[in-house]
Order: sequence, then structure tokens, then C-alpha cells
Amino acid sequence: MTVTIALAQLKVTSFHKQLNLNRALATIQTCKEKQVDYVLFPELFLSGYFIQQNIRELAEPADGESIKKLQEKAKETGVGVIIGFPERDGENMYNSAAFIDRDGTLQGVYRKVHLFDKEKSYFTAGEHCPLFTLPGGKMGMMMTYDVEFPEMARLYAVNGASLLFVLNAHHVPYEQHQEMYLRARGLENQLFIAAANTVGLQEMTLFFGESGVISPDGDYVARGSNNEELIVVPIDLGEVERSRAERPMKYLTDRKQKVYQAHGLLAE
Repeated sequence: MTVTIALAQLKVTSFHKQLNLNRALATIQTCKEKQVDYVLFPELFLSGYFIQQNIRELAEPADGESIKKLQEKAKETGVGVIIGFPERDGENMYNSAAFIDRDGTLQGVYRKVHLFDKEKSYFTAGEHCPLFTLPGGKMGMMMTYDVEFPEMARLYAVNGASLLFVLNAHHVPYEQHQEMYLRARGLENQLFIAAANTVGLQEMTLFFGESGVISPDGDYVARGSNNEELIVVPIDLGEVERSRAERPMKYLTDRKQKVYQAHGLLAE
């Protein structure tokens, strides 16, 4: 089944949650006009990435006002939304992504598992890799540094994912890292990867964009520039099973669990 995805490669205004929310709402409206099924926004889109000193005032629970407004817009337009935001749960702060389905239902939240560098000092690491159902397949979510750990994408793949949504906050000089890891994760798991990265300056850091969709063969189906843009890509999730069936590389079924266990990589 074909699903049309939009990658919202946009600038973020740090600390201005309402401004970023308004941009998200306007983008969702544009996606309706372009007959998009799901729109993917970058990591921490509602707040900006460098928010250490203001995290408690910017963070909100998964049922907070910003997410509710996005739910209302999704229901109004029929466009599903995947968006990054700082989540507050009691005293814990998470680098999270909300998945709002096309009917406005909040299907769930993913909390970033692999925290990068200074993120560890103000975010709590997530401990779950939830799967969600789309028309034609299942999907999982990851963020930036998560993609550099092959175990995580493989976990999603063996549990039935056909598509991974990646919310990125990749900046210069990591352009090659983004390309290599995205293509590798798509190829070695023979599934689709859809990654939305932000652009522009936040503090003194330049985010480079180059958002893209990777095929189950590890090739770019579409790739963005270094400027703001909305990248709309129809993908056939049925291609995942065809790729796995037709290619001689059987990465999922040819794994050697007993060997990995014998060498301590997996628990008995």
C-alpha cells in the first residue's frame, strides 16, 4: 500500500514554542493540500535543541496544550503528525516524539533511548521502542544518535517494522555520518527510513538539513537540500516484503543467534 510522507525540513526558533507550533500547524495545512498522509518534523521541533536553561518551562506532558492543538489539526485535515518535543513526566524530562494519527488520536510517544553528550545531563533516557500500525505496515521512531546503534533499527525490523521515522537534529560537520547511518540502517534491515532534519543556526551551531527517504535497498528515494523545504514522497510499503523476498541477502533470516549468544552479545 502506498503512503505519502512529508518531511518538514524547517528552521526552529529556540525557546519560542508558540511560534514553532504555529509553523507546524501551517505546515500540516499545506500537507492536506498536497494530499499527504503523514508529516514528519525534526527532533525537539517545538522548542529548539539547545534548551538546557529553559527546559522546565518549555517541556509539557504528552497530553499538554501543544499536543492537543496538533491533535485537533490532524483530525481537521486528516494528516498524521510525528513531531519532537521536550516531554515532562513528573520530575523527569524526556526528549520525545509524539505520534498523532490521521484521526487526531495520540497513538503514543517515543522517548529517545540513546542520549547524546550533554543531553544526559538534563534528559532521562527512554527505555522502550514502541511499534505503531500504519495502513500497509508497522512503523517505529528514532532520533539522531539512535540511528548510530544498529541494534535499535534491527529490533524494530525483527518485530515487524516496514518504516522507521527518524527525527534528526544533525549539524555540521556530521553530514557524512547522517548519510552513512541512514543508508546502512535501511539496507541492513531492508525497510524504509524517513528522516527529517532541521536547518539553520541555533546558537552557534549550523544544522544542515539533507532530510531524506531511504529505500529497502539503501538508496535515496528523495533527498533534501540545505535550506527549508517540504519534501513529499509516496512510498509503497509492499516494497519491503518484495525486497526481502527477491534479494539474495537475507539479513533478517540469516542471523546466527546461537553464535551471538555464545560470544555474549545476546542473553541466553
